[in-house]
Amino acid sequence: MKKNYVLAWGKGIFFAYLLSAVFVFLLSFLMYRYDVSDGLVRGGILTAYVLSCFLGGAIVSRAYPARRFLWGFLTGMVYFVILWIVSMAGNRTVFSGFPGIIPTMVLCVLGGMLGGMFQAGKE
Repeated sequence: MKKNYVLAWGKGIFFAYLLSAVFVFLLSFLMYRYDVSDGLVRGGILTAYVLSCFLGGAIVSRAYPARRFLWGFLTGMVYFVILWIVSMAGNRTVFSGFPGIIPTMVLCVLGGMLGGMFQAGKE
């Protein structure tokens, strides 16, 4: 039974980051091809966070019959922690300011929680 949980977590996080990669690729293409404002890029990145965590939370919470919002919440938190660690390894100034960390974390957690809630009541 534990194998299904580990597989669900692996699939959820993998597909969340795969969706993030697709969004980043699309944003980079838009930036290359068109004159895109910084606000649109920031909005696209935040949208990528929310939708990726939503997908990850929906996938992970499908394996758990109860408290799916909690599993979606935890998926969003795991996504954020991995994002933060990779960002700190690549560029130590990214997310270093406290005001930059909190909104990103909240968006990731809420996106994952919404994904978990989306699976509520489904078998």
